[in-house]
Amino acid sequence: MSEIKAIIVDDEQHCIDALQAMLQKKCPEVTVLAGVNSVEEARRVIDELAPDLVFLDVEMPHQNGFELLKQYDRIQFDVIFTTAYEQYALKAIKFNALDYLLKPFSVQDLQEALRKFQERRAEKGTDPAIAPLEVFLQNMKTMQQSNRKIALPTINGLVFMPVQNIVRCESTGNYTKLFFTDRKQLLVSKPLKEFEELLTDVDFFRVHNSHLINLQQMESYIQGEGGFALMSDGTQVEVSRRRKADFLKKAMQF
Repeated sequence: MSEIKAIIVDDEQHCIDALQAMLQKKCPEVTVLAGVNSVEEARRVIDELAPDLVFLDVEMPHQNGFELLKQYDRIQFDVIFTTAYEQYALKAIKFNALDYLLKPFSVQDLQEALRKFQERRAEKGTDPAIAPLEVFLQNMKTMQQSNRKIALPTINGLVFMPVQNIVRCESTGNYTKLFFTDRKQLLVSKPLKEFEELLTDVDFFRVHNSHLINLQQMESYIQGEGGFALMSDGTQVEVSRRRKADFLKKAMQF
């Protein structure tokens, strides 16, 4: 296993010390080049030492970890986020299929994140471009739905799809089938609930236990006990009776 040159960015020194000790004891393939406490210091150390991997705390005083990444037009390193927060920060990370460690994390969590990093690095070979991070940067710089992309895992890797191109998502057990504006479909090994959590903030609404729709792609609503949403691809998606009131309230915003 090849050496991984890493730095740790965390405003709490005891977190840096704990992670460094864990890496030295259980992950000898990782060489920690430095541990720093601020975004400003992290930028200087990254530019100077050119690490392969950055363990990056999300919430820090003055500037957070996301703001560090915004300073780069092109990222030459990979990132494993470390965070104690499960709300906005974690949702943004998951949206782009990036790795994260939720504090407090175990040795097994750390080793699993490193395993995925190694696999991704082996697949990329000598190409320094890190696609999920590149897309993450684009999304962070422009939060409008029309410009955001979501990472969709497939058997061949990741597909980055503009959110506006998704018409609807349909549950098929532990999988979700996505329908796109070009009439193509994609089956993804994630339950519909995960897509609901990720996409509700970008104008998606779960109208039925089995259906999540893009309100931007809805052409009309047909009255009924629950009613039906007529989508841009010609499909009629049932609106459940118990979700009807919330759906109509949301739909009236468009």
